[in-house]
Amino acid sequence: MPAYQYVHDVMLRDCETSGIVFLPRYFEMVHTVIENWLDEALDWPMSQIQGSDALTLPFVNISAEFSAPSRLGDRLTWRLSVRELRRSSIWVELVATTGAETRASITGTLVLSEGVALRTRRWPDPIAERVKDYLVTPNGNIRNKVAE
Repeated sequence: MPAYQYVHDVMLRDCETSGIVFLPRYFEMVHTVIENWLDEALDWPMSQIQGSDALTLPFVNISAEFSAPSRLGDRLTWRLSVRELRRSSIWVELVATTGAETRASITGTLVLSEGVALRTRRWPDPIAERVKDYLVTPNGNIRNKVAE
């Protein structure tokens, strides 16, 4: 399964006083993974998206499942894959693991839109082509078809 990977070492700033990851911090980690994927894998950094391109890429829905707690000192390996590429949105799946144990599974839809007018915007062709490298079917096979 094609997936972008990002490693996050759980630090004190990520944790409640009990030493487990504070749930909202997972969403900050998700944003970090997405920003790094855009920059490193798609060659389209957030500074360009929101800066010179004047676009936004907000979640319009998000779902999370936390299978087991993550603790101070854990090394989380995040894997991002794209479940569907549409004209102006993508459905992403992010899974955080430590070794073979899944800690969090998060799915959501990101919509590309104009920053000021908040109208949806078609993915630029070169970016859509790069996104396809991370496109998989629910059973993990690479997809060759883009939804219209």
